[in-house]
Amino acid sequence: FEISAATCHCGGDSIVTAPFEAVTEEERAHAHDLGKLRNELQSLAGRSKSERVDPVDSTRSRHRDLSLSRAASEGEDPTPLAADTDSQEESPYVLRRSDAGSRLDLLAPISEKQVGKRCTLALSRAMNKISCSRCLRCSLVDCDRDKVIKEVIFGDYLSTDGLTVDAEHWFQEVQHERFLESGVNTPRSSPSKRSAANILSKLLEDANLPHRLEPCAHLERPLSEYWINSSHNSYLQGNQLTSTSSAHALASLLRNGCRVIELDVYDGSKYGMQGPCVLHGGTATTAVSLCACLEAIKEAAFENSACPVIITLENYLSPDGQRRCASLLLDVLGDSLYVLPPQMLLWPPPGELLKRFLLRDKSWHSEDASPKSNAASACPRAARVPELHRLISIGNVKFRSFKECQLWQGCTSSSFSETKLLQLIAKSGLQAMRSYTAVHLARIYPAGYRVDSSNYDPQDGWEAGCQMVALNGQKSIFFHPHAAWLNAGRFRGNGGCGFVPKPSHMMSDEEPQPKKLSITVLGGDGWEAFRNFDLLGPPDSYVCVEIAGASADRRLEKTSVYTARVKTGPKAQPVWKQSFEFAISDAALAVVMLVAWDQDVDFDDLLGQYAFPLADLKPGWRRVPLLSSSGELQEGNPALICRFELR
Repeated sequence: FEISAATCHCGGDSIVTAPFEAVTEEERAHAHDLGKLRNELQSLAGRSKSERVDPVDSTRSRHRDLSLSRAASEGEDPTPLAADTDSQEESPYVLRRSDAGSRLDLLAPISEKQVGKRCTLALSRAMNKISCSRCLRCSLVDCDRDKVIKEVIFGDYLSTDGLTVDAEHWFQEVQHERFLESGVNTPRSSPSKRSAANILSKLLEDANLPHRLEPCAHLERPLSEYWINSSHNSYLQGNQLTSTSSAHALASLLRNGCRVIELDVYDGSKYGMQGPCVLHGGTATTAVSLCACLEAIKEAAFENSACPVIITLENYLSPDGQRRCASLLLDVLGDSLYVLPPQMLLWPPPGELLKRFLLRDKSWHSEDASPKSNAASACPRAARVPELHRLISIGNVKFRSFKECQLWQGCTSSSFSETKLLQLIAKSGLQAMRSYTAVHLARIYPAGYRVDSSNYDPQDGWEAGCQMVALNGQKSIFFHPHAAWLNAGRFRGNGGCGFVPKPSHMMSDEEPQPKKLSITVLGGDGWEAFRNFDLLGPPDSYVCVEIAGASADRRLEKTSVYTARVKTGPKAQPVWKQSFEFAISDAALAVVMLVAWDQDVDFDDLLGQYAFPLADLKPGWRRVPLLSSSGELQEGNPALICRFELR
């Protein structure tokens, strides 16, 4: 039975749901049968009132049974029932809020259930504080979904009978694609007519993504003119204080497209290990051998991308440890380890470094490029061990000021914390940082207080032209990885190779062309994947549409909440039919992100997310897949149906 909330008691308030928009003959028959059932339950309730209540069950008697009947939506006024818990023939249509063993007893085994991938014990405590109108409400949209989707997607191109589409003009004017003749039966009298159902099935295919999928290209520019997919403390599997260091974490990041990894290297003798080891110093994190890390890096580095991998060393080794480190690098990485000449005037392009490793560390060559390198205020550096330092291809030097860096000879690299970057931008302006990063490499890393492996917003670093905006690749137990979703969207560009060219105007005084972006969120597909997210029914779904990029363009919009009546079938699929307009000042910087949520009483559950660069947008009606929080495909392959227009 499809049943709705009748008048019920929750927290002492009586809630009556709104009537349904249309009642079929079958629904009337169901209502008649349920009316008879209601009368039987009322008689049972009358008898139970006269019976003596067991003191042991006094706690249970405070809860009300909720009789769910369509009769309420027909205009009747049923009253809440106190069902006979001792009855041998208990009705399966009563939603009990007690410990009794009913087929619809949802709260008795509450501590054993999991809904939306989280324990529902907290929900059970909150249930007594919320209104039944929130838990058991009817759908806001009761419509023929397929008909609505056809009318919205095809519009005036749809025939009057709703069966065919003027495909040639629709593809050209809406999808901005060339019309292909093959694949669909065509009436001879109408050569451009195509079946609406067949075109819809094509639109819902996995390949109809909202962005172009092109092979990796455009690798001929210097390294400084790319955004590079980067990570921080790449060897950790959890928080920054007590988690495990693992070579598996490095391999996982590399397979997911990361091209810059960080290793904090210490002498293994201090931690009961032979040879150099990797760990987060000054914490309770475990140690892993440097040899195991290098072997994992070599194995996984080029499985999904041939672009070069930069290994950033935080070098805390003794001179002898540095010699052993150099020996390991040569033994494990061999000829794949690329060494650049010192004091280069221009970085080489990544296209010349395919399947090569570049070592990034403090180098006396880079420090000698600074006119103040011999001053007393110069920062301490690692011991000069030629065996290791001759392997360094990206020398790191301490940044002091933009004025000083203009005197540097050649191109260098520097690191900035997230707070230092914001201070520099506030003091010297965005253009000063862009001019610096047009020549030198800049790596941004999370602030020290992010011990839970949470992340900062990477948009400021990208807007400033910083090449290596390093994020924690570990999962925070407190926050959704919003920054990681944006990072994945940024680096879906250029074939997902991990190197995305910066727009040319960031290295010059050009002004980008402003544009307007329109996004229509029509509905969802494959919502059966979320049928168990809510305790009492399907999820209360809504979608957040976010534009990331330039400071002036950042904006978030949200659809209304859709509550379905059923968990499966066409009526389980949400329909929003809402459009949003965005003014875009820099389309090359912008990232579009869509996130679907299940609205809940305590905190909202993630249904899925997807992000992509606006520069690679394919206009028209597209299927936006909803990935899990970690970026993986979900069972059932849920998606959003959206239209994108850029003008």
